[in-house]
Amino acid sequence: MTTVKLTIYGIVQGVGFRWSAMNLAQQIGLNGTAQNNPDSTVTVCLQGSDSDIARFIMELPHKISPFAKIDKIEKEVLPKVEKMHGFHVLY
Repeated sequence: MTTVKLTIYGIVQGVGFRWSAMNLAQQIGLNGTAQNNPDSTVTVCLQGSDSDIARFIMELPHKISPFAKIDKIEKEVLPKVEKMHGFHVLY
């Protein structure tokens, strides 16, 4: 099981992006969180298989709210993270 932190840049706040990310993660079977950041980015933490995480990253631009736009996704692997349960939008 792998845990990654994705930082999503673009028009991703106030447009339903976090809920779109949650729906996609749940469809794929990934656990994690989505949270707005003060710099107008969104952090998505995901936990699951490498192939499921890769699928999420590949499908995300096509499954987001029509009002959202992704400019860039940065990925960082997080070592030694406790098991996550479900997917939650954080405030």
